Amino acid sequence: MKVLIISHNSIDTYQNMGKTMLSLFSALKKEELCQLYIYPSVPDIDRCSSYYRITDKEVLASFYKFKVHSGEITPDCSNHQMFENENDRRVYRNPKNKGTLRRVGRDAIWKFSHWYNKSLKNWLEKQAPTHIFIAPGTAKCIYDMAIKISRDRKIPIVTYVCDDYYFVKPKDTFAARVVQKSFHKKIEKLMKKSTHIVTICKGLEDEYVAKFNVPATTIMTGSSYDVETQIKSFDNVTTLRYLGNISFNRFRSLMDIGYTLDEMNQEDGTNYSLEIFTGEKNQTILSAFDGIKSIKLCGHVSGDAFDNAFKSSEILVHTESFNEESIDLVKNSISTKIADSLASGIALFAYGPAQVASMRHLIDNDCAIVVTDKKLLKKGLKDAFSNKALRDEKANKALEAAFENHNSRVAGKKIRDIFERI
Repeated sequence: MKVLIISHNSIDTYQNMGKTMLSLFSALKKEELCQLYIYPSVPDIDRCSSYYRITDKEVLASFYKFKVHSGEITPDCSNHQMFENENDRRVYRNPKNKGTLRRVGRDAIWKFSHWYNKSLKNWLEKQAPTHIFIAPGTAKCIYDMAIKISRDRKIPIVTYVCDDYYFVKPKDTFAARVVQKSFHKKIEKLMKKSTHIVTICKGLEDEYVAKFNVPATTIMTGSSYDVETQIKSFDNVTTLRYLGNISFNRFRSLMDIGYTLDEMNQEDGTNYSLEIFTGEKNQTILSAFDGIKSIKLCGHVSGDAFDNAFKSSEILVHTESFNEESIDLVKNSISTKIADSLASGIALFAYGPAQVASMRHLIDNDCAIVVTDKKLLKKGLKDAFSNKALRDEKANKALEAAFENHNSRVAGKKIRDIFERI
């Protein structure tokens, strides 16, 4: 058995999807995996027998070079950066490049390029995959890759649905609706070709099985770390710590926490703070924290520095946005940070709307100090800082939830069983 993983980014340790795939394939050997991806990044872990990369830049350049210069990539275990250079980071992180017209342009460039070239075909012949595992996003080229390779090599497709792109409401413009309809057709085509679907939560499984009538299995994200055997208990805590992405308007919820901490510090003479470790470079977002005294921006950390920052936390934080559009985008997604946080033995404070799957998961398992209403934020924060018994209770329940839902060994065995049955 050999699984060809087709995705936007590689298996790695420095971004959520990379970590998720690392967990999912923990029960497969390196020789049983190969990967085809499109981000201008380099894997920092040697987990596949081979990695093959085709980037947007290489596809665009082919229109005047008359050839897509794609090829194998060698992992660099010493480099934990998402992008190879600053220019790539600016392009991929620029919100303007995620708009409707840019998406249409990107899809057109890939459609009329010769990405399925002799180099890729030779690589596929050498790797000889028996199954395809696709982690699709919003780029149509990923869907085309899986469908074309599956057809040519007559191998089955397993589709991973960790973010919902089908049932999300389109923006209220004619262009957005047209693009969404076209995108829906691409998803429907992939679903018809899929032998099995793997979803990140039961809500997604139910929706996709009802719509597409394809067998599905829910495999919740496994933790990047082993589940701790006991909690990390602190007598006195003064610092909340958030590590990760602050997009999808999550930064606004972090602002709410910061303003509330400022108010508490002024009223009670405390010195509570919120440390934010993030790779966000958008100055419009970062400047939103200006003037919030309790918030400390700590920049981006990766590798051992990330592990140290994460594991030395007094209280971890998870947030979701109360913005309706953001809620719709993540309503059936469960963040990778949730799995890691629950497995850490460190108390978790979560702030966000109850209808988001991440928040529902925490509420249903009673495994975090959860606030779903801004009016109750101050009370929730005071409980988190002052009530040691509550922190310890939630941390113990978090370990129970992690053992049941986020054990990477269990996740890896489930995904292996699916491929072996197929």
